[in-house]
Formats: sequence, structure tokens, C-alpha cells
Amino acid sequence: MWRVGLWRLVGVAHRADFAWFLPGIAQLPLPIAYALSGLRGWVNAVTGRDWRSVALGFRHIRRQSLAGYQLLPGNASEHERAAWRNERFVVEARDEFEARLIANNRVSELSCAFMPPGMEAVCQQPKKGLLLLTPHFDSFFLGVAFLARSGAKVNLMSSTVTHDPRVNRAVKGHFTKKYRGLEQHLNGGQVLDMEAGLRPFYRMLEHRETLVVLGDAPVLPNGVSMAVDFLGAQRLLAGGALRMAQRTGSDLGGYVCRHVGQGRYELEVCPIGPANDPDTVARVYQFFNDRILAQPGLWWAADLLPNMPAVMAVPEPEAGATGPA
Repeated sequence: MWRVGLWRLVGVAHRADFAWFLPGIAQLPLPIAYALSGLRGWVNAVTGRDWRSVALGFRHIRRQSLAGYQLLPGNASEHERAAWRNERFVVEARDEFEARLIANNRVSELSCAFMPPGMEAVCQQPKKGLLLLTPHFDSFFLGVAFLARSGAKVNLMSSTVTHDPRVNRAVKGHFTKKYRGLEQHLNGGQVLDMEAGLRPFYRMLEHRETLVVLGDAPVLPNGVSMAVDFLGAQRLLAGGALRMAQRTGSDLGGYVCRHVGQGRYELEVCPIGPANDPDTVARVYQFFNDRILAQPGLWWAADLLPNMPAVMAVPEPEAGATGPA
């Protein structure tokens, strides 16, 4: 009974945080706002609070994140993995704070440098549809708004997972403001749920627009999969977005957006190439691998890694071999 009562208190505090505290700090001067966002993230790390954990009633994100970090290649100590787990809560909290800055139309107060220099021009006028993958890494969501600064029409694929009836109403309201606020900065682009159908996303690519999709998602039930070298193994990941890019003859690239200081960011884009070229796909995921392994605590989707099973690579056919009769 005491656990039930405790979770009720957690629910009340959780609702107050998303309904009042988070929107409130996003209206403060940036030095104070960033400091309070960091404090909020530290509290989340200590308590293991995440909106998904509160919805389900147990701290599974804390446990699964640690399990995910244990699957990374290398010989990290238990202390290092615990530090990464704590950092991912702080980074996720900053992402939530940055989403409220966007909703409050404060993106103009933030600066972003494109890396390598000149990549902004490449994103500005794509000659064909452009699919940009990005992982749940650092400030990826704010990066969508920065991409649109180039002048391109940018779109984002979202999900209805936040509509689950177990999710607190204040959290649902946060995501609604997050997505509708972002649309103000996308030059006419949209944020659409993939569960509503894929045809709108095909049209975006066919019309030579840019579409941003998370590239570190597990395969959905009955969903399209792809096998890529990701974080120490060849793993199965969701492959529907790649198939759309290939069917529309679009280009493929990837990016990460880093927070480098108070109100300052850096958006790094890997070289773009044809989505139908296997080397392009390999290059994008090598780009993700290098950035995540360099700073694992900034990758706040480590809890998903146990759901990305490792598979054996299909051997290449030997020269002169024939198929089945």
C-alpha cells in the first residue's frame, strides 16, 4: 500500500513539473533557465524519473538504460556506466526544456554552427528528396529547427506513443506544444505521426522536401527491418524510413546536434549520398557509432538497445555460385 501511495505522490509532482515548472523555467532568462534545467535533470537522475516510467508505475528506464550501456563495446567500469545512465537523464531533461523554448518561440535567441562549414548550403536546396536520420543524441530535436534555418522545408516523423492513456495529461500537453511549436520554424513543414499512414511522408520526399526520422528505433511488430552495423554488432533496426527514401530515389544523410554551451549548439551533418547505395547507409551508421561511443551519456535511448537484437551477417555468395534450381 505504501508503494501505491508513493507512486500517487510521484504522479502529483510529475504533473506539476510538466504543467508548471517546465513551462515556467522556459520563460526565464537563459542563464537561469539552463541552470534550472540542469538541476531538474539531476533530480530525475537521482530518482530515476522519466515520463514513461511514471506512466507504467516503475523505474524501468533507469534499469534498461544501464542494461543498454552494458552492451556497448569496450571495457567500461560499472562506475562509468552508472555515470552515463545519470547523464542521459540530464540530457533528456534538457531536451524537454529546449522543446519549451521552441514552443515559446525563443529559437532566435540560440546560435548554431553547422559542421563541416558549408553543409548548411547542402541542406538548403536538395536536388531530390532528402531523408535525414538522427539518433536520440543530445539536442537532436532542437536540431530540426536549426536545419530549417537553411531555408529548406523540413518535416519530422513522430509517433502516437505519447497518446497512450496511461501517460499523464500534462505530459501529453507538453508533446502537443512541442510538435506544434516546432512547426512554426519549419518553413511550412509538418510534424506527423507515422501511425496515421506513410503516404504523406512519401509525398514529402517526392516533392524534394527534407524529412527527419529517428534512426535508432527498434523494429515495430510486423514492421520493416534493416540490418546495420550499430554499436558493436550487426543489429536489426526499424527500416521503413530507409525503404521510403529508396523507393522515392531520395538522398540519405544523418546528423547530430550538440549542446556546446549556454544557448550555443553545433549541428554536424555526415556526407549525403543516394539512399539506394549501401555505402551511404553504412557511412551514416558509422557516423552515429563514432559520436555515441565517444560520449555515451549523451545518447539517451540506451534503454532501447536491448530491443535491437544482434544478427549474423548474410555471407556474400562465392564467385561462380548459382542460386537454387
